[in-house]
Amino acid sequence: MNTRVVQAQCACTSTSCGAASGGASSGGARAPTVRVPAAASGGASAPGLRVAGLRDGHSRRLAGWDYSKGASFFITLTLEERRPLFGRIEGDKVALSPLGQEVLAALEAIPRFHPEITLFGHVVMPDHVHFNCHLAAGLPDPLKLLGRAIAGFKAYTTRLPYAQCACGSAPAPEVEAQAHLACATSAYSAHTQLHSCAQSEGASAPRLRLWRLGYHDHLCLSREFIDSTERYIAYNPLKWELMYGVDRALRVQEPLASPRLDLGAYWKGVENTGLLGANKKLVSLRVSRSVTDIASVVARMERAADMGYVVMSGFISKGEQAVRDMLCAKPGAKLIRVRPSCIPNARFRPESAYVRAFAEGRCLEIGRGNDEVAFGRGACLDLNEEIIRIATAEPGLAIYFTPQGATKLAEHL
Repeated sequence: MNTRVVQAQCACTSTSCGAASGGASSGGARAPTVRVPAAASGGASAPGLRVAGLRDGHSRRLAGWDYSKGASFFITLTLEERRPLFGRIEGDKVALSPLGQEVLAALEAIPRFHPEITLFGHVVMPDHVHFNCHLAAGLPDPLKLLGRAIAGFKAYTTRLPYAQCACGSAPAPEVEAQAHLACATSAYSAHTQLHSCAQSEGASAPRLRLWRLGYHDHLCLSREFIDSTERYIAYNPLKWELMYGVDRALRVQEPLASPRLDLGAYWKGVENTGLLGANKKLVSLRVSRSVTDIASVVARMERAADMGYVVMSGFISKGEQAVRDMLCAKPGAKLIRVRPSCIPNARFRPESAYVRAFAEGRCLEIGRGNDEVAFGRGACLDLNEEIIRIATAEPGLAIYFTPQGATKLAEHL
């Protein structure tokens, strides 16, 4: 992908891009990781970080962008040591602890103290916070204003009564400190340093630092990217449950065995592998980037879904993605996404567009091999050929939409 295209979508301006964002996959591109002084992001400076503008340092802002004309940001704040103090996930909602409720109220109060900042989508998660905001145009130093607002929010919430308790609940002298850890999400407990409640009977724990230094911010330069982050925020609790819930965690299954797959290749899959069953009707979808009447493509594939077909595609072009969005939103519709490269060996992190379909067992994602493949035209063509072969190995068909109409490439009855 061209570097300029990446920067036009989003300028990642974080102190440590993505390391503490809770696995954000917000639908936009990211610029390379940059190193900046945390003080510039509203937190204290950290050793080893270089000041922007030095000869051997890196600029932390999008070159040439005039922030005084207004700017939209996707912000992530992360708790120190990823301690799940703000609550726990119950289904697709966050059951906030008392501290989490206070943090939510403080977050929503930011525009009252800083009217130049407009708050949009936001969520308080067990161990981090996401929110979208917009800085008004005409501010003399908008980035400093944003830094001050976040620094004030972090300072205020650190002083809250519950902030020094290891579970974010109101401490009581008669309750042992260990009981305060009951609200910690079990999937994170192994990664959480357990502190005694400073106010428990006989405890003498040191004062805890609530937040990690600095914050992570993405400059949003397109409506599409902003919409993607709004969806990501809305689905974040459900995504957490899918990734870390005891019963519903999305785990990589490997190797896959299916009569549709080339048994000489190593395949991995996530979620409903039954969609590759021999009794399933599959239709492979390919939509040319030149197609402008995307609505008719979506309507035709919706009829296919109503007929019981499982739609299979890389969902790369705009037309394919429009069909994907329809399928993910349509109750009962099923889809298989074939990745252009392998599924990572680390815990799978679903993209926001697929979360609801994953949660309802209507989606399967598969990838071939264990090695990353550089994505280009050759890899795209190879992917399309593989999708056609898989879909038509058993009852199924392959359709290619071009500006001239739909072409049936292959069919197996």
